[in-house]
Amino acid sequence: MRRFTAIARTAAIETMSQPLSAILFPVAVLAIHLLPAFQYHRFGAAGRLARETGLSALFVFGLFFAVPAVVRVIGRELETGTAAAALALGVSRSLYFVARLTGTLVVFLLFLFAVAAATALSSFSCVKASTIFSQAGVVRVWGPAILVGVAGSLAPFGVAALLNRFANRRFCLWTCLLTFLFQLPGLALLEDASPLRVMAPALGALAAACVVYVAMAGALATRLKANGVTACVVMAVAAGFLSPVKFLAPDMRVFWLEEGATAAGGPIVAGAALVALWLLIGCISMERKELE
Repeated sequence: MRRFTAIARTAAIETMSQPLSAILFPVAVLAIHLLPAFQYHRFGAAGRLARETGLSALFVFGLFFAVPAVVRVIGRELETGTAAAALALGVSRSLYFVARLTGTLVVFLLFLFAVAAATALSSFSCVKASTIFSQAGVVRVWGPAILVGVAGSLAPFGVAALLNRFANRRFCLWTCLLTFLFQLPGLALLEDASPLRVMAPALGALAAACVVYVAMAGALATRLKANGVTACVVMAVAAGFLSPVKFLAPDMRVFWLEEGATAAGGPIVAGAALVALWLLIGCISMERKELE
């Protein structure tokens, strides 16, 4: 267990230390806070645009950083021989693969929590603003909420830069960590937990689909180069919306829940089964792979 934790921790640090992760973490939550301020259509309900933005940010930005990250922490280690050195110390191949994948998924979980907090605050901001009237008409967003949200999205860059300059901390790593931490204070502005309850089923189902795609990328990275893995995952995502192969990849027509849907149990269970499948494929591939 100690070896598993050490390998997973190293993978998580490597994932957050990537420049792409440091850019996409704060940009994703910033988009969630800012886009509702420019809305000209409420999509039938105040706060819906914020919730849809949160779902889109989780899926698009989440896959954009997590898939390349898992390819690096697994595929690159196999190519450079670093994995062989670790395995020579008595670590089993399956444990190594699962631990490296787990490290990336832990970072994705932090990203999920940051997106959930940002979406809850942004949704509440829109609902609160819908009760406020001005000379120009209904206010789009509530000032204190968007101020806290935007500040919490931009501050990680500055604080991480100061930590890098004066404490020799990794800029990218701390940008990711601080983006997560700085989204949490905004939850104190919520009047109740209703924004979190409303979006929880949709976020949970979509997060399950994202985890499947990341696990798929990890398994494929044991055999394919980065471009090949990316191409396969892109085709799987496209197929998920157009013509899903349900026994291999998520059916996005099921995993992307409609506004107001509460039945997330089915997609989450299906996602867990698909993750288990790709973990098994990845472990078998690792066991049979020739390492230099």
